[in-house]
Amino acid sequence: MRALLFLTVFSFLFSTNIYSLEIQGNVDNGTKAQIKKFYSKNERSKTGKLLNYLGYDFFTFNRNQLIISNPERVDNVIFYGNLIFLDNTLQGASGLAKGDPIYAETIENSAEKVRKYYVRNGYRNAEVSVSITDGDIVFHVREGKRFLVTDINVKNADYPESFNFLNPKIFDEKLEDIYVKTIENYFRSKGYFNVSTDVSYVKNNKYTFFLNINNPVSSVMSVLPNFHQGVSLIVFVKKGKEFSLRIEGIEDNETEKLVRSEVSRNLKGISSFYVRYTEGELEKLLTDKGYINPQVVIIVKEKEVVVDVDYSERFVNTKVNFIYNSLPVDKFFDEFGINRSLLYSKNEKIIKRLITNKLYSKGYIYAKVEDIKFTKRNGQLSVDIIINEGDIYKIDDVFVNDKEILDNLQRTATSKEVNNLLGIVKSNINNKYYFTSISFDKFIMNKENNVDLVFKSDLSRFRLNKVISPDESMKNFIKEHFFDNPKITKVKIDSLKKFLASEKNYINYSVGVIPISENEADIVVSGIKGESNEIFGGFAYDDIEKFNVFAGYRRFDIFGTAHQFQIFTTYSSREKSLTFSLGSNNFFAPNLANIYSLGWKKRDEDTFEYEQLKARIQFFKTLNNFRYGLGVYAEELNFTGLVYDKDFTEKLSDNYRLIGIPLSAGNAGSYLGPVVEVEYSAELRLKPLFQIDQNSFITSELNTMLKIYPADRFRFKLKNDFGYISRNNSDIPLTYRYTLGGPYRMKAFDYRDIGSEDKKGNVYGGSRFYYFLFGAEYEIRNNVYLGPFVEYGNAIDQWDFSDGYTDVGIALTADTILGSIGLSFAHETVGSSKSDSALYLTFSGSF
Repeated sequence: MRALLFLTVFSFLFSTNIYSLEIQGNVDNGTKAQIKKFYSKNERSKTGKLLNYLGYDFFTFNRNQLIISNPERVDNVIFYGNLIFLDNTLQGASGLAKGDPIYAETIENSAEKVRKYYVRNGYRNAEVSVSITDGDIVFHVREGKRFLVTDINVKNADYPESFNFLNPKIFDEKLEDIYVKTIENYFRSKGYFNVSTDVSYVKNNKYTFFLNINNPVSSVMSVLPNFHQGVSLIVFVKKGKEFSLRIEGIEDNETEKLVRSEVSRNLKGISSFYVRYTEGELEKLLTDKGYINPQVVIIVKEKEVVVDVDYSERFVNTKVNFIYNSLPVDKFFDEFGINRSLLYSKNEKIIKRLITNKLYSKGYIYAKVEDIKFTKRNGQLSVDIIINEGDIYKIDDVFVNDKEILDNLQRTATSKEVNNLLGIVKSNINNKYYFTSISFDKFIMNKENNVDLVFKSDLSRFRLNKVISPDESMKNFIKEHFFDNPKITKVKIDSLKKFLASEKNYINYSVGVIPISENEADIVVSGIKGESNEIFGGFAYDDIEKFNVFAGYRRFDIFGTAHQFQIFTTYSSREKSLTFSLGSNNFFAPNLANIYSLGWKKRDEDTFEYEQLKARIQFFKTLNNFRYGLGVYAEELNFTGLVYDKDFTEKLSDNYRLIGIPLSAGNAGSYLGPVVEVEYSAELRLKPLFQIDQNSFITSELNTMLKIYPADRFRFKLKNDFGYISRNNSDIPLTYRYTLGGPYRMKAFDYRDIGSEDKKGNVYGGSRFYYFLFGAEYEIRNNVYLGPFVEYGNAIDQWDFSDGYTDVGIALTADTILGSIGLSFAHETVGSSKSDSALYLTFSGSF
């Protein structure tokens, strides 16, 4: 009885002691309570994992004390004084991000990283200082001028070449390293192995043309006097003592030249280090050239460097024969990738591995190298590799651990097929299990020429026990999504991670799963909650709208974590608009989104003006590269200022009220073939429209795009667009009719220049249209394309593909750090009453 009483009291004291864990550190009370509760039911190792997921990297357990060192974290990274580089660019260079712990040494290192970034880009005198204010890391930058090297002068020694640059080069460490190495290698080739250089520069007043095509905006800034400083680079040469170079033991002239070149490149001083290093590099070179067991000794005399080479034998020719059990001799000869040094060193282990790995990738999963025979005769090495390739096997069933996932596949057991099946298996088990890794394990012989493929993984079936997070709204949000189905799966956790990564107001959020029993696990979510408000905007220019300015306000976390409220407005010479919208995503179905919007727009189309009110609900779903849309909207249109002839105007209504049901389906993707890469996209849009006072009608459009990349910097572009309206009368509002012309379709023509016309020649648009574009573009530099194009199209009331308009032109497109730029010139090939040619400029940027 006493023993039982003792055990009861001890158990009570023990459980009370655990539950009363004392937590020291900067941790809010809500999170403390969650940690204590978790600790009361789990051991320290799991609690340590919980703390890591919560973002506490530094902690110590001391009996019933948990001491957490929680450093202050970065709220914002702010830059002042930077004109050339954007804040985002410099923040990337600093290595700092919102939510990072703040340590004095780290912050100082970040400032130095920013300064070095400037130096690497030619700003030699850039100064960067940093301070910390209430969690904000504030960098103050003095950029100075970009130094551009116009010429390089070699002093104190005769050098046969002059360096003068028509387009000056950015003064960075890479430039300095390239030219100094070139100069030093020249003098070492002349026997001055102790050559040394001192590099300095002097400013000059040379203002030559400068174009940095990789950063056009920066080029424009640098060519201005206030941002540009020409300098002359001065390389002061100290040649040192002259040595002659003698090569002993090498008989053929070609190898001797290679040895001399290798000595000039590597013997950067007469010291034991460089001598030993050069000896090693020469032995590698000679091995590759067929010298077996080369021994190189460099002897430094008073005025001479002697390279003494000794070797056991040399093979002038090498022949390799692959002898199979049943395959033709030398099959896959060019694919094994066996270099001669492996043969000369008789490294059979690596040779066998290369061969069996390649044969395995071809489906010979039990291939074996039986023997390798080396035969030496008259300076020739003959290598016979005897291979038992076995049979090509078919994959029958696929398992993960002991669970059958796929059966009766009959696919060839190549390494490529194994990778393909790994992706298929993942997609099959993502919704059923939770796992962190899956990889190839083994093949198991099933029956003749059939094998089972086995992957290994840490598969688990967990139900949600609880959600642990410092963010109470996040906890509730996740609980709601698990309420109907508490099963934890890989796809759910990945979807939650992607959702948090995509939301701008969740910064450095982490998601972890901690098993607490065989069937249950906790989900831990933590991170930095960012600003819930965002202001954004931008501007665009084209020859139709002139300057178009847009701005907006976005509020996150409306009606739940996944909702965003947005106000968006635009203003240009033709158009004014204002839109209110509410959008949301479901993180368990990240391919599902919906948008609710209410908008107003007023626009001038030259031949008429209109005012629009529109309320819309739109749903989108993405599935296997296909994007589907379904929606409904109500729209009211009011027209004024019509300039058409009286007969046509009288048929039109001043007011239209419509209800539309937009439907869409699209697909986009790419294909990487053996010769070319192809990108493609296609979308079909249908829109039944029901009118209050007029007849209803249906609009439909098909848009396709094909890009073919036959070479790295070259691409063909083929675009086809078609549109059709089921009616052709006054029931169709002018804004729904089709016209062509302008910077986007039929570039040789004026805006809205192509379409059905009234008696005065005013274009009001057709009930159908077609448009074809074929272009060829060459990438001059990164994201800068130039090339010709041909367009053919028309907007009409009856299908007639023989009476279209044609133009040819050339277009330049570029993506810069400030936005996209487009410039096109096109000319009509067949004379018409329309414009003969047009030049269009477009530009857009955002912040």
